[in-house]
This record gives sequence, C-alpha cells and structure tokens, in this order.
Amino acid sequence: MKAPKRAPFSAATSGEALYVRLRGLGSMHNAPTLEAFADRALENGVCQLVFDFQRCTGVDSTFMGLLLDLSNRLRERAKGRPLAGVVLINVDEHALKQLSSVGVDAFVTIKPGRTPIPPGLKLIEVDSVEASTEERLKLMVRVHKELVASDARNKAKFGAFLEGIIAELNS
Repeated sequence: MKAPKRAPFSAATSGEALYVRLRGLGSMHNAPTLEAFADRALENGVCQLVFDFQRCTGVDSTFMGLLLDLSNRLRERAKGRPLAGVVLINVDEHALKQLSSVGVDAFVTIKPGRTPIPPGLKLIEVDSVEASTEERLKLMVRVHKELVASDARNKAKFGAFLEGIIAELNS
C-alpha cells in the first residue's frame, strides 16, 4: 500500500484555534487540501485559523483568495467571539507585499515580528487531498471572485484570468 502524499503544511489544534505551519509555496495545487482540512476544523468548532509563514516561500493568488475566503467565513460565523478570524504569524516582507498587493491584509490579522506557536503544541503532517481539475478550477473561480469583490484593484488583475477559467469550466 502506497503511503499518502503529504501536504506542504502541518497542523494542530489548541482550544478553538487551528495552527497551520506552511512550508514552501502556498498555491492552487495545495489550496484544496488546506480548504478541506480547514473545513473539518471549522465543523469541529474551531473559530480561529493561525497560519505560520516562517517556512513559506510565497503564495499565489488562489492561496491568498482562500485565506480571504476562510477569513470571511469565520467572520460570518463569529457570533461575538473576539478571537474569531484568520491570523498570520511570522510573515516576511515578500509575503506581506504579496498579501497587500491584492488587499488580503485588510481582512486578516498579521502579527508583526516573530511569534512562536504555543509551547507543547505538536504539529502533525497533513495528508494531501486529491482534487479533480474541475474541483480545482471551481475553487479558483470562487476565491478569485472574492478577491475581486474585496478590492476594486483586483478586477484589472484577475478579470481576464477569471473569464478564462470560467470558459474552461463551461467547455
């Protein structure tokens, strides 16, 4: 039996928070795995998602759109919980520029400086989720529409891209 493919992140819960340590590039290729994992955590009562960017080399627009999508969903479900939302820790200058270039920084909390994860928290490797081409494209459409709706600058950046993906889905 073949061992499951590992996602480029590890995770653990602590109270109502899910901590996710990213490794390498956050992209359209691993966004479906992150979404499936985060969805399960949200179903189990997690109200805060903390992403550790210390080992992250960058993020593409699909991954940033997913961060925005998760933040919006958590805000809608917050029900007065003060800690509900998405928190990014250990974000370097490069990732910060990427996030601010599409306006995601306005919808998540970015902690400045170095922030350790809680002591004693044991992060476990996460198995990748296989997504079909159609599932991946639908995710890309949904999160890019959120990026466009959240910041007017993004229509010029992603309008033609979105049209192309939608055309591919409809063909």
